[in-house]
Amino acid sequence: MTSIAAVLAIGGLVVAALSYRWFVNPTRDDPGTADAIYVLGGGGGRVEHALDLLRSGVSLHIVFSSAWVDEQNVWSARPCNNKPTPDIPDGTVFECIEADPATTRGEAQLLAELAEERSWDTVVIVASTDQVTRARRLMERCWDGDMRFTSVAHDQAVPIRVAYEWGASIKATFLRGC
Repeated sequence: MTSIAAVLAIGGLVVAALSYRWFVNPTRDDPGTADAIYVLGGGGGRVEHALDLLRSGVSLHIVFSSAWVDEQNVWSARPCNNKPTPDIPDGTVFECIEADPATTRGEAQLLAELAEERSWDTVVIVASTDQVTRARRLMERCWDGDMRFTSVAHDQAVPIRVAYEWGASIKATFLRGC
């Protein structure tokens, strides 16, 4: 019985350590400057963060990869629903495009298509913190350009997001390809 308990305890510690490294404190990048800012769909302050990046001079081109924000009557949806967005630099290009499928994998495919069409070399990707590791893995399968990941906290509780990301990461691992 003791050896089973020890194995379970060690397994639990490994899962906790990996969860922390991959989903709570993943590797994020300095955004620098880029051809575009690419905002993945989902919860948290992604849109506000992307607008902060825009205002700080990272890029004048933002792509929101889930046009569903157009349907939400919230401040963060302003760029996609033509409502005024404060302090936006002249020359800013907003695009609201629904990835198909509307998943992180679909967003990776959309990024690859847009980057190829527009000859982008560098893109800053905005995701929720828990999503960064999985999104990076999926995006790298589809496009070999310079991707810099930034993140914001999701608006759901961390344990819920970690559980979701474990399932989504396992799926992404076994469903190979772009």
